[in-house]
Amino acid sequence: MNVRALTYFAAVVEEGSVSRAALRLRIAQPALSLHILNLERDLDTELLHRTARGVTATESGARLYAHARDILARIAQAKEDVRGHAASAVGEVVLAMTQSVAKTLALPVFQQAMSAFPGIALRLSESNTGHIPTLLRQRQIDLGITFKAQNDPAIHETPLVEEDLYLVSPAAWPSGAPGDTIAFREAARLPLVLPGRPHSLRELINDYARKNRLALDTVGEVDAVPQLKDFVAAGIGHTILTLASVRAELADGRLSARRIVEPVISRRVILCRSSEVPPTRAALAVAEVIVETARRLIDDALWPGRFVGSHNKAL
Repeated sequence: MNVRALTYFAAVVEEGSVSRAALRLRIAQPALSLHILNLERDLDTELLHRTARGVTATESGARLYAHARDILARIAQAKEDVRGHAASAVGEVVLAMTQSVAKTLALPVFQQAMSAFPGIALRLSESNTGHIPTLLRQRQIDLGITFKAQNDPAIHETPLVEEDLYLVSPAAWPSGAPGDTIAFREAARLPLVLPGRPHSLRELINDYARKNRLALDTVGEVDAVPQLKDFVAAGIGHTILTLASVRAELADGRLSARRIVEPVISRRVILCRSSEVPPTRAALAVAEVIVETARRLIDDALWPGRFVGSHNKAL
């Protein structure tokens, strides 16, 4: 067992397919399969369940994968330390974020990172915010963006932006310009289509409802934001989202929106990384790009919200 074998094995587990892992690693599929078989023989145990649909880790394979991610992360950090104060950050950085944040943040972050740090290979991954802390702990990603403070010493957090929530309604519904407001108690009485539990947005809305002793009239549950908007446009009900999530639909007249008040409901966008392994120089560079891009988008009114991050270096 060596570093190459662990790298290959981790890629196969993450891709769920030997063929996709071979493409990612840029090696021949038969050669990759042979490396995995040799690793299984070396450890005298089956590491992968192989089916026509792909591969998944066995119990032994899952244990090895956890060790592999930790070892590979520490090797990457060791390389950074040995390189010393190199002028440029290099290496792969995996950044996970939700679809709703990616709609605003992904493209400008990617463009800025490519321009400022050509030696960094940035990989963007879409994930539910509830899964991101687990991905960080398992070393499957370097950085993640969530909406809920973890209060976990294993997760280092940097607040970025605070966004207010809006009642999103069909376009024909009266008085739905973004400057309009609606009391939360009135919104709660309307037929609502909301994400299901344990979606972070649903948990936030439920928390506010409990604190204000309100019962929500939930007529349906849809987790995906694009489908939520489609349901509202079709007149099935209203939903609750950030203004950034519906700017395009407001502009083309498909939907209307009112800011929720009494109380204002807001959520915080948080940049996270593992605190158990020191970040690579490349991860720190991308983190700084994220903070600066968020600040610029807020300043330019391209991201409706309030910048709550530090103007100093991130993380």
